[in-house]
Amino acid sequence: MSDFMERYALWRSLPFPGLRRGENLLRAGENLALIHGDLALADEHVTQVIPFVDEGIFRPSQADVMGLLDGIISRLERFGEGMAAEEREVVDAHHRYAVLLQQIYAEFLRIGAL
Repeated sequence: MSDFMERYALWRSLPFPGLRRGENLLRAGENLALIHGDLALADEHVTQVIPFVDEGIFRPSQADVMGLLDGIISRLERFGEGMAAEEREVVDAHHRYAVLLQQIYAEFLRIGAL
């Protein structure tokens, strides 16, 4: 199985990273809930990969998905600096998910353009 398909299968099996009820992590003027929302938006754009895998339909999102994910990853890296272990776990889960989305979407764009 290709790396793309392995990552795709992982993404499809993973739950979206969560925020615990009432969790309001703030750091350097950034709210994790806002990053979480942006990650949900990116995840929605990445769903364009599903028809590609299932039916061979290559229809990339009109949004700058890679730019959105770059921004999310950068914000999460800054956000997580110096956090306590429990808080860091939540930020790291979001970061891993964003990186996975970025890898999948980049490969989708590469393969689809062939």
